[in-house]
Amino acid sequence: MACFTCWPKRASLIPSLGDEVISGNVTKRQKQELRNDNDNLGSPSKGEYARETGKMFLEALDIAAKQMSLPGVVTVIELAKILVQTCEDSYATLKHAKELKDRIENLTLILVNELKGKQPEGIEERLWKDIEQLEQDLKYIKSKLDEIAKQNAFLLILFRWLNKNKVQECVERLGNALESFHLARQIADADALENLSQQIITFYTQQAPVVGDIQEDVKGMKTALAILTASKEGNCSSLPRGIIPDAPNIFFGRDAIVDDFPENNMARICLLGPGGMGKTSIARAVLNHQSIIEYFGKGNRVWVPCVKATSVSLLQDTLYGSLGVSLNTGNTLHDIIHDLKSLKSPIILLLDNFETPWNLHSRMEVQDVLLQLEKLEHVALFVTMRSSQPPGDSIHWESVHLKAVDEEASILIYAGIDPAGSQSPELALLLDEVGHMPLAITLMAKLGKNLGSTPADLLEQYKQGGTTVMNLGRSAEQSMDICIGLSAESQPMKDSPSAAKLLAVLALLPVGTTLKALSQWWARDTVPHATIMSGLGTLLDTSLVEKRADNFVVLPVIRRYVLDPMRFPENIRESTVQMACAFLKEHNASKGENNYLAHKTARSLEEANLQGILLETTATHPDIIEALLVLSEHQYETRPRLEIAQHALELSKKSQDQKLYGEALYWNGRNLFGLAQFEEAIKQFDLARAAFLQVSEPKRAADALYWAGHASFPTSSPNHQDVQKALEEFQSLADPAGIAKCQMSHFLASQWDAQSILTLAATWEFCISNNLLLEQAICTWNLTKTCINLGRFDEAKQWGDYDKAVKYLMEGLERSKAYGSALSIAQILFQLGRAWMKKGQKEDAQGAFTETLKYSEMLQGSWQEPQYRRACRFYLDKLENPSREPNSQERKDLRALGAKEDYETLGFSELDRQWALDTTSG
Repeated sequence: MACFTCWPKRASLIPSLGDEVISGNVTKRQKQELRNDNDNLGSPSKGEYARETGKMFLEALDIAAKQMSLPGVVTVIELAKILVQTCEDSYATLKHAKELKDRIENLTLILVNELKGKQPEGIEERLWKDIEQLEQDLKYIKSKLDEIAKQNAFLLILFRWLNKNKVQECVERLGNALESFHLARQIADADALENLSQQIITFYTQQAPVVGDIQEDVKGMKTALAILTASKEGNCSSLPRGIIPDAPNIFFGRDAIVDDFPENNMARICLLGPGGMGKTSIARAVLNHQSIIEYFGKGNRVWVPCVKATSVSLLQDTLYGSLGVSLNTGNTLHDIIHDLKSLKSPIILLLDNFETPWNLHSRMEVQDVLLQLEKLEHVALFVTMRSSQPPGDSIHWESVHLKAVDEEASILIYAGIDPAGSQSPELALLLDEVGHMPLAITLMAKLGKNLGSTPADLLEQYKQGGTTVMNLGRSAEQSMDICIGLSAESQPMKDSPSAAKLLAVLALLPVGTTLKALSQWWARDTVPHATIMSGLGTLLDTSLVEKRADNFVVLPVIRRYVLDPMRFPENIRESTVQMACAFLKEHNASKGENNYLAHKTARSLEEANLQGILLETTATHPDIIEALLVLSEHQYETRPRLEIAQHALELSKKSQDQKLYGEALYWNGRNLFGLAQFEEAIKQFDLARAAFLQVSEPKRAADALYWAGHASFPTSSPNHQDVQKALEEFQSLADPAGIAKCQMSHFLASQWDAQSILTLAATWEFCISNNLLLEQAICTWNLTKTCINLGRFDEAKQWGDYDKAVKYLMEGLERSKAYGSALSIAQILFQLGRAWMKKGQKEDAQGAFTETLKYSEMLQGSWQEPQYRRACRFYLDKLENPSREPNSQERKDLRALGAKEDYETLGFSELDRQWALDTTSG
């Protein structure tokens, strides 16, 4: 707040072209008129004294600046004089003109005080920079005011609010200058400014060549200061407080937060979350809640919009204005606290968008304002912030961390704006894409209603254009880019280059990642290790990232904003792709290898991120294709899918690398097989074999041939010849794993009888002698399954009784868990359940079938998953109800899983049925 106020100019005090200028542009005629002691005009008012004081003060500063002979300073003072005069002339037509004038005076005063009596060589470099910046700011402001001055009187009135925005922009620019001006921190309040102004004039009174003229000006200034001081000591009646915004009309999914808001006057509530989550809407609903109105009264609910409080002084001015404080001692914070203390009833202050002042460099000063408010027990504080942490460590806040609304609330929000679009089946996809963020839903619904676009249309536009699609205006409430930009371009982000880089990296990771993975892999070559934790802290503080369990995650809409090609740094993308390739190269163990389980776990944790990154790249570098192949194999072993395998196929074909092309065809075939698309899988294996033969890879060619034959077995045209030929090729290559694989495939295609068990037992021995742990586990499972299917086979045979069957199944289960195949584990658990059921161990059987269900869930997307799910539920029902018979679908499932005897006379005998009845009755 400045030292002096101003009043509209008097024509008699404006120098004419013929006036002789003395004393730094003060004319003789002006001085004579000042000495005429009220001739024709009567006694001057307080406002006239105030204006003339400010004008004479700048004249004194002008003399001081010229005496210094410092480059740039004279220019600054001259600009300041012109702008102050312009502001005084514009009070009637321009909003904020007085505030702009006050800021100019403050900055000029501080500058001259620091420079008095100094030579150029004695001035610090940072002060020279401040002077240069101030000169640029004043020139900019002059250009804006010149634009306004060119408008005629009618336009000035017609476009008053547009001009208001221009002047407000100038005010904010000077507010930032005042905040960053190093000397300004030494000025505590308006009283200090008044003292300083008199010191400056006294200093130059002793040195100026026109001492007499200055002393006369000073005399008038002292008189005006005395009048101003007297007027400040008065305490006028309170001014009206700011208008409370109404509760939002469309408001879903947040009722619990509003209803649970504490009503006691000691409440310290902080609503936290990213922009667009509806913090201000919730705040409006809270202030208009009946219980809040009844407790505080309508007049004691105060909304303090802090979004433009870009300095401590602006924060105090905002509080001052919102509260309607009338006391004016020159110390704004003192006046605010005095006003609040004088209240006899509780009051609630909503400090909305408090992140703006909190993120300033002068955080300690902002915290002091907050602490002084917090000390007032009858003042309830309700703060909304784009952050994950409330402000002020010593304040005990009740924090609410806002998340996205649920699907039901999302649909209601959309339907409240665009009822027609809410009936679209694609709406759920659109809501998922924008992460159920209330502002994003609102803007999309408005777009749909205004343009007549369906959710499907909006989804397509959003995928192509990102958050720019949701820019319907020039405010944070109308534009997704502006809303997110308030956080992404905030001061903490500008102060932390590592935070901006980490945000870019995390935006490429759809499900986020852990601090460990970020340090070791994703940000390893992008962000210095020592700054990663501080960078994450900044992202959390600005709510650009949220923490879910151990993962740091960027919300979907914020990801879209960051990934916009116009702002995303491509070097970050390139580095992240390289890290994805390096990660998969280091975690590439296949089933049966020693590190398979650990590597599989690591791949699973980062699978969605790896897929998201690699699917976006179109480069045909071998490292990228090999990474895609590792991920294709992983997906086949866990949950078969085609997107990654087909992307590898596309890139390898473009690369013209025949070996990689063959591998891509092979793993595309394996994933097709896992999805029960057997005919298509066979075609891929045939093409892969041709590619392998072309580059002299006989072992890989034999393996492709084996899988072509193996994939034919479930079809109407099983091809035993391909498996036999593959066996011969593996034998010629002396490949024991290939041999064992082909032998087991022959067994699966044969009749399950005593002879087949002997053949399979020989394969089992072969696996042991060649240390083929994976193949041995598969062989064990097949042997025990066959023995169970045949009933109590010849006791003399090694595999013939249920006890031995369970023993070897447990051994196979242990081995399968060691290499981590969900399918193998489910298969063995399923057979264990059947064995225990036949042995009469009901609880063990129930446990095995329940575990099978758990592992079968990991096979979603495969043809085996629904079969195991339905079969296990049938067995669990049958254990409770022995008379339960399978329906037609369950019969098909049991047959496909090799358990058809459980519903045929040969299998589930009357003896077994009697056992089940006895067990149940027991």
